[in-house]
Amino acid sequence: MKKIFKLLFVFLGIILISGCGGSKVTKCELNSDQSASGYTLNSTYNIYSTGNVVKKVVTKETVTSENTTVLQYFEKTLKEQYETANSSYGGYKFDIKKTNNKVISSVSIDYSKLDMKKFVDNNTAMKSYVNKNNQLTLEGAKKLYETLGASCK
Repeated sequence: MKKIFKLLFVFLGIILISGCGGSKVTKCELNSDQSASGYTLNSTYNIYSTGNVVKKVVTKETVTSENTTVLQYFEKTLKEQYETANSSYGGYKFDIKKTNNKVISSVSIDYSKLDMKKFVDNNTAMKSYVNKNNQLTLEGAKKLYETLGASCK
């Protein structure tokens, strides 16, 4: 009986340490056919939150095009955008690859490392997506991605 309690105690400790008890993942997807402009865009946004506060967002964006100029534009623009955001606010990790007829960006934003006060001060539209402590809310993040055309579950 004592062994069962010890195992149960260890198991409970692991759950608490890993944060499984209160964390949630919300998935948003965006599929945009911009063939008139020469590309399609498919994005997946995984929003990790505890309660109503976003802790991290992991994004995968894939731009597909037969036009190398379009792909070079996206590769350059995404790289510059994420480098600038990371140097200004912190919290960004990203990898951008161009292969065949695709540019694939994988981005992770850790909101515990991001200077949200500075970010919100510089982007006043973000005020409607954060709480009084300048923390991005889950509802705010979903609204933000839905404004871009994504659907969230």
